[in-house]
Amino acid sequence: MKHQRLFVFSAFSLISVVIIRTIQLMFLTDNKTGFFITGLEGIGTALTVLAVLLIALSGMMIFLSKKEKIDPIPTPSYLVGGTAILAGVAHIIEPLLGTEGLISVPQILLTLRLLLLPIAGAVFIYFGLSIILEKNPHFGLSVFLVLCLVIRLMTSFIGLTGMSNISENMFDVLMLVSTLIFILFFSKAICGLSRSTGYRRLIAVGVTAVLFTAASSLPTIIVSVIMGVNLSHTPIDSPITGIFTALFIACYLINICRKNKPV
Repeated sequence: MKHQRLFVFSAFSLISVVIIRTIQLMFLTDNKTGFFITGLEGIGTALTVLAVLLIALSGMMIFLSKKEKIDPIPTPSYLVGGTAILAGVAHIIEPLLGTEGLISVPQILLTLRLLLLPIAGAVFIYFGLSIILEKNPHFGLSVFLVLCLVIRLMTSFIGLTGMSNISENMFDVLMLVSTLIFILFFSKAICGLSRSTGYRRLIAVGVTAVLFTAASSLPTIIVSVIMGVNLSHTPIDSPITGIFTALFIACYLINICRKNKPV
């Protein structure tokens, strides 16, 4: 199946999961507790399963598609470079947007998070400028992106302990897990360490990360704007950081797929 058809289905899944999650938050969730309203738990759970299945199906369809060799190095692009810079800026200011959920996180993890977020932000900005200026960046620096995501995942998991059955928190964790796996595959690919699978895993996990980010971040913003409601179960990380990271991933994937059009 060609890339265009796969990305069209992924776009359909993105719109669908955002609508599903928005409906859950607006009509099925108690804003004070974050749990589904009594009597509507079955509908809420069914919609959560549907959203996860759509995301999983999108990734699986790409992974099972025709094996093709792909050059993972993006072509010079203001769009890819610009979104990488925006993701970097979001990481740098993330420590300034602390949430109450961090109170229960051990100090050592908070310190590592405080150190690694701006370092990861600087790496994103470095990659972005290198792509725009057509320079060859040292992609080995992506190890700092991996370390940062590991710490963010640990702080989120600990901070959300006891509330993991709130659907929003589940999507927050899945967003970080899928983004972490993408950055691992991305790092291996651009360093030339993963050339045997045609990079289907890279694209599949990248699409999955974008979809989980959309499901985690966009509905919260939509509900807050439309209903003027501040949800009590604020995520550990700012949704802006996830959104800009997902934008970079999406632009990167589109770039390399256009560069390597299937014959």
